[in-house]
Amino acid sequence: MVRRQYYLDKIKPFLGKGIVKAITGLRRVGKSVFVRQIIELLGENGVPQSNIVYIDKESLDFDFIRDYKDLHSFVEEKSQNVTGKIHIFVDEIQDIDQWERVVASWSGKPERYDVVITGSNSTMFSGELSTKLTGRYIEIPVFPLSLKEFQHFYPEYEDCDELFKKYLRYGGMPGLRMLDTLADETVFPFLSSLHDSVVLKDIIRRKGFRNTALFDSICEFAYSNIGNPITASSIAAYLKSQRINTNVQSVINYMSALEDAQLFSKVARYDIKGKKILDINSKYYAADLGLRHVKCKFRAGDISQMIENIVYVELCRKFDKVYVGDVSSYEVDFVAENAAETFYFQVTTSCNDPKTFEREVRSLLAINDNYPKFIISLEKVYCDDYNGIKIISLQDFLLKKE
Repeated sequence: MVRRQYYLDKIKPFLGKGIVKAITGLRRVGKSVFVRQIIELLGENGVPQSNIVYIDKESLDFDFIRDYKDLHSFVEEKSQNVTGKIHIFVDEIQDIDQWERVVASWSGKPERYDVVITGSNSTMFSGELSTKLTGRYIEIPVFPLSLKEFQHFYPEYEDCDELFKKYLRYGGMPGLRMLDTLADETVFPFLSSLHDSVVLKDIIRRKGFRNTALFDSICEFAYSNIGNPITASSIAAYLKSQRINTNVQSVINYMSALEDAQLFSKVARYDIKGKKILDINSKYYAADLGLRHVKCKFRAGDISQMIENIVYVELCRKFDKVYVGDVSSYEVDFVAENAAETFYFQVTTSCNDPKTFEREVRSLLAINDNYPKFIISLEKVYCDDYNGIKIISLQDFLLKKE
C-alpha cells in the first residue's frame, strides 16, 4: 500500500481522543485502505489487535449487521473481556439502519471508545447525528489522488509533463494502481465499471430511481458542462430539445443524487464586495476527471474546463470552503477560505497573450482587500508577480509543498 500521508497527518491529532472521526468521500476513493493504514499506525504505536474492532459493510462477513442494535451487540461481544480503550472502525456505515444512535452513544463514553467511521453519502451529517454530536465529531473528506500523490503512486513517470498528461486524461482514482499500464484500453473499462458501481449502489438502489436512461443523460450533460453555470431549468430545456421527456423537479432530484453520491460538487457563487452567498449561477465540478471521461470522452477542446476542475478539487483539499466569486460584474474563478484567511484564484491556459492576461487580472484588481491573489496558468510562466498578484504554473501549484 502507498501511504496517504497527507490524510494520516490530518487524522493523527484526533486518534485516541473522544471525538468521532468521520471519513467521507466518493465510493472507491480509498477510504477503506486509509482505514487500514490508520489501524497499522495504531499497531505501530502499541495498540494491541484485541482493542481494535473493524466492521466492513461491503464485506459479506458483516452482512448480519443490519441496524444499530446489531452493531452495538457485535462491538459489545468483541470487547467485553478487553481492558483499555476500544478503537472502533466502521466502513461504509450508511448501510446500517439508524447507525447515528449507537455512534452518539459511543461518543458519550470517550474513556472507553475511540470511533472512526466512513461513508460515501455527503449528507450523512445533515440530520440527527449532527445535532447529537455537536462539537464531538470531525469530518475528514478524502479526495481522489492529488497530482503529488499520483506522482508517488507512479514513480516511473519521471517527466512531470508526461505525468500530468496521464493525470489529466485518467484522473486520480487510487484503484488505477492495480492495472499493469495506464492506457485507454485498460483504464477506461476499469473506470466505467467503477462509475457504474457508484451509480448502482449509491444512487439507483438508494434513491429508488427507475428511469436510468434519463439519469444517464443528465449525468452526461453535467459532465460536459463542468465549470459552466447550469440550472435544473437549463438541463430540462436541453433534454427536451433532444426529445427526452422530463421536468425540472426530476432534474433537481437527479442532480441532488449525483451530489449526494459525491460524483459532483455544486459550488455556490459569492459576492465578494457584499460578502454574501448568491442563489444564482452555481457551477458543478466533477469529483474525478477520469470518471468524467468514461461518460463524455476525453476532448482536448475542453482543456480550460478540465484544468479549472483540477484546481477546484485541489483547493477543496487545502481549504475549508471554496466558492465562485463575483466582483464588480466580473467573475473570479475561485474564492477559497480557511478560518482566518481568504485567497483568490484565476485559472487560465496561458498568461502569454496580452488580451487573455488583461482579462484574468482585471477581476482580481477589482477586489479591494489585501488577501493573496493568484493566477494559475497551464503554460509555463515568465513573470511571477504583477501588481501584487502571484502568477504560478499549474504544475508548480499542484506539486509544490506550499
